[in-house]
Amino acid sequence: MSDAPEPDLDEDIAGLAEFSRAGPGITRLAWTEELRAAYQWLGGRCEEVGLRWNVDAAGNFVARWEVGEGPATLVGSHLDSVPNGGRYDGALGVLAGLHAIRLLKRRGFVPRAPIWLIAFMDEENTRFNTALFGSRAFCGEDITGLGERRDAEDMSLAEAMRPWDRDISQATRAAAVADVGRFVELHVEQGPRLEQQELQVGVVTSIVGMVGYRIEVTGEANHAGTTPMELRRDALCGAARMILAVREIARASKDTTANVGVISVAPASSNVIPGSCHFTLDLRASQDDALGQLEAVCRREIHDIAVTEDLQASLNGTYRMAAVPMDDHLIEVIETAAREEGASTVRLPSGAGHDAMLLARYVPAGMLFVPSRGGVSHSPEEFTDPEDAGRGARVLARVLERLSS
Repeated sequence: MSDAPEPDLDEDIAGLAEFSRAGPGITRLAWTEELRAAYQWLGGRCEEVGLRWNVDAAGNFVARWEVGEGPATLVGSHLDSVPNGGRYDGALGVLAGLHAIRLLKRRGFVPRAPIWLIAFMDEENTRFNTALFGSRAFCGEDITGLGERRDAEDMSLAEAMRPWDRDISQATRAAAVADVGRFVELHVEQGPRLEQQELQVGVVTSIVGMVGYRIEVTGEANHAGTTPMELRRDALCGAARMILAVREIARASKDTTANVGVISVAPASSNVIPGSCHFTLDLRASQDDALGQLEAVCRREIHDIAVTEDLQASLNGTYRMAAVPMDDHLIEVIETAAREEGASTVRLPSGAGHDAMLLARYVPAGMLFVPSRGGVSHSPEEFTDPEDAGRGARVLARVLERLSS
């Protein structure tokens, strides 16, 4: 396997980036026309190398190299994006998986068991607050109760699935993990460590635990010019205090993060005191006990601020994921494959969530990272050097070969 960048992979990265809503960066949200067009394009690329593909009942793209016998080795990631995101997050993992299969086929390698390529639906949690929707369905979890989740335009998930000829009540038919023996996911690091240390491959040891909330703060809407400051029950000001408080709590703890990514107020008028405020809260920690402690302290602080400000605060959980270790054997396989490719490695945890954290509950799972320039991700500035991307795909090919020999 050559050290030169792989032109097929470069072409695929550029080709897939064309499927995006107009604007800066990549916007390819779950269950949109942009994503469906990307699936069709990817299907054509898979057919070129002899893979048969379909879109399952939960919107997952699955391409199959059906040879040999026994449980399949599953490789891939996701194609949906955050608004105005980058062209590598998730997408590189799918395209590198396809390219790894290309490399193996060019060499005449025949696996002893099937190899499947997958692009999971709605990993990002952006549109309907349904994180890991596709991988959850693939693993047999019941996600049929999520149909009434709504996006910013008040469209429900069930409604968004209909143009795809998919019915939320049938999504459990996507369950196929019983036919899988292991899962491997390549991803951009989304952090600066590999670049800063001039290392080429990150071997993921675990994925952080995370908890998500939608928080509603309720006060009293009133006239902005006639209500004395000391008598206001301003939901937005109370929420602002809560947001700053959880930031300081996370800063005071090691290896924990807190993030508020969405906030809205009502009535949303310049001369009306906000009577209600909604915001999201994402909490993460590398260990479950640290996450539990972070969550407890943040909940208590939010409650105390609500009392002080004469407000009500309700916390509604949206997701909860325990910290997940990667499979020890697959860690060693990835390290060996990287050494054989002449790549430098480091073991490290992932601070971001991935479909691998869900698959790892059911089958052995492994992850490898390639560098992100400046550690930037979820941004139009996201970039991975073609040499790093090509090297990652070649390491992935060696992993698939070793697992399927």
